[in-house]
Amino acid sequence: MPESVVLPDFDSFGAQAIKGLEDPEAATAATQALLKEDRASGEPVISAPDENRVTLERGICREGTWYREAEVKELTGADEEAIAAAGSSSYKVFETLLLRGVRTVGNEPMNRRLAAELLIGDRELLVMAVRRATFGDAIEFTELPCPYCKELTDLTVPLGAIPFTHLADPEQTEFEVPLRHRAVAFVRLPTGEDQAAVFATKDGNGAKQDSEILNRCVLRVRQGDGAVIKRPPATHLWMGDRKAILKFLTDTQPGPRYNAFTFTHETCGEEVELPIDLAMLFRGV
Repeated sequence: MPESVVLPDFDSFGAQAIKGLEDPEAATAATQALLKEDRASGEPVISAPDENRVTLERGICREGTWYREAEVKELTGADEEAIAAAGSSSYKVFETLLLRGVRTVGNEPMNRRLAAELLIGDRELLVMAVRRATFGDAIEFTELPCPYCKELTDLTVPLGAIPFTHLADPEQTEFEVPLRHRAVAFVRLPTGEDQAAVFATKDGNGAKQDSEILNRCVLRVRQGDGAVIKRPPATHLWMGDRKAILKFLTDTQPGPRYNAFTFTHETCGEEVELPIDLAMLFRGV
């Protein structure tokens, strides 16, 4: 769980701090000077926090500039009806949450093209931000059964307690994955467009879905003898290499790790796994 924030002692700001009750004239003069400086610079001295803004891990690139700031909104009854109309498909529900709950990324309004461009991890971070704006920062569980001692327990999970993976370099778009036989794969991370392509795979076979991701995300393979194969068919890759690449794509993708959340049950002391899904985040949608 996140550590509690310790506020600084006000006296720690320095001996030059002006105490208004002891010297009101000096305090007033200091305030007027500060306001004059603020008006001259055009910048506010203190900015109010905006709970509906979120900084993405990568964001979008436009003409060589990366934009990572996004804005979300609190969902309304109209949004709830649209989400319900998406049916039982978790992918369609997720997509609807993005389109209805995200206002902008950078300076661009959210739309299907923009949603498809984002990294999967950024999409999941945005949905978490929509959840925070709509229901608050905590997920409440009541009478949650412990799989070890069977006791029922109530649990409050702050969204900040969900494990999160960051990108080492947000602007890095190509990665190297070591393979067998001294080969190396050069890959990119999956986006919403790749996610849609997997969802559209007619055959729900997991291996075919893996092949779809590999066909889209493996840019080239440098073999042990130095020969380079561009866009190798996923079906031609060794099974062990396929697994290595898929693991790398999963581990490196930034964003919240909903399936990795655990908590310690105080009664029995056991670490309990509690994967969090969309229904838990959005109270049954």
